[in-house]
Amino acid sequence: MSDIRSRDAEQEYWAAEEELRARVRQQEATGRLGLAALTGTDLSGLMDEAVRAVAGVLDVEYCKILELMPDGTTLLLRAGVGWREGVVGTATVGTNLRSQAGYALISPGPVVVEDLRTENRFEDLDLLQEHGVVSGLSTKINVGGRVYGVLSAHTEERRLFTEDEILFLQEVAEVLGAAIERRRTEVDKESLLDERTAWAAAAERRFSFLAEANALLSASTDYGTVLTTAARLIVPAIAEWCFVDVVEEMEGSVSRFAVAHSDPEQEVLARSLKSHYQLDPSRSHGTARVYRTGTPELIPELDEVALEDIAAGDPEHLEALRRTNHGSYICVPLRVGGHALGAMGLLSARRYSKEDVALAEGVAHCAALALNNASHRASEVELVRELVRRSSEGQRVISLPHKKAPQITPRQMEVLQLLSSGHSTREIGRKLYLSEATVRNHIRGLLQAFGAHSQLEVLARAREAGVLP
Repeated sequence: MSDIRSRDAEQEYWAAEEELRARVRQQEATGRLGLAALTGTDLSGLMDEAVRAVAGVLDVEYCKILELMPDGTTLLLRAGVGWREGVVGTATVGTNLRSQAGYALISPGPVVVEDLRTENRFEDLDLLQEHGVVSGLSTKINVGGRVYGVLSAHTEERRLFTEDEILFLQEVAEVLGAAIERRRTEVDKESLLDERTAWAAAAERRFSFLAEANALLSASTDYGTVLTTAARLIVPAIAEWCFVDVVEEMEGSVSRFAVAHSDPEQEVLARSLKSHYQLDPSRSHGTARVYRTGTPELIPELDEVALEDIAAGDPEHLEALRRTNHGSYICVPLRVGGHALGAMGLLSARRYSKEDVALAEGVAHCAALALNNASHRASEVELVRELVRRSSEGQRVISLPHKKAPQITPRQMEVLQLLSSGHSTREIGRKLYLSEATVRNHIRGLLQAFGAHSQLEVLARAREAGVLP
């Protein structure tokens, strides 16, 4: 027995020793990067050095820095190691929350993926899957209080990253952000900076809006409320008129589940219109097209043909559309677990752009993720569709039994409650008189305690376990 205890003690000693050495390597790498930034290494060279350092210290095959492009809808792979020839400098990923990097843009903390093969938060994974990526983590790079891009590390093996490794990636991102900000201050290009500031501010507003939408939608476990709240978030921020359609594929029909309008009188009219109609896959526009193709639709200037398709053959609906004088239209798919559930339509008097499409897709994705979490991570879209149907019929949805709640500290409970109220890391720190780094540590502890990969998932699991109401 004493020999066994001795071996266990020795193993613990060497494990602690290795953990300490790893942290020292991380700190040394961060220090070297900081020194390189201060001694005038050009930005491109610093980025190359950063990705090599992250890949080496974390022992991963791939690392990349993604830069947010001026249009705010794509991220360019600016620097990287491990990727196939021709990828660095040309490959892009979307910021529509369907990619890991896009999701990181609105997440208060790092996004950790233990197994991409079972991941259901994002769908745009072509670049990662082409390289055989299984696990990874991503964190934002902020410059001057605004988002510059994303720093990510990936590996081909299933892996659970430690808190120290996550903290190391954040520290490298902070060094890069400070270096980029310093370079911008040194370079006298006022016109370019003004232009970049304008689109960066617009992108920041979009990410802030989506972060708020994410928090509000995830706070509800009622399926009807999720879709109604999604429509209310859209109006009047993005549209004058918004509707949410749920497709009943087996019946070949569409149910208009939620409607919101900036004009109360027009909303009453919109609600009085036909709320259930047949699905006609041959239509060129509207819910039928988006559901069939799985891609968003943008009509900058509506014409009579498009209006007829959006009205789905209902004369009263068509007349209402004509009277409201809407000039532009967006329709985006509503997916749950990778499967189509329906569509969300937006109409506005102003001319829509690609940025508006990205924002609408973001809200739809947040709503779908909230629906998925509300169904206790159900993978079948038919279950969610049935729950939505019950909600629309006024039936009570019975919650699943609570799972055993994990043990968390009183301070972690305070942080969890503030997260559920939609507070940011900075706001939580102010309320509890803690530094942002300490708040992030408590959040990482909550992620570990609940076995979650994101704050949204923590909130869902906390409600499932009865820790939150």
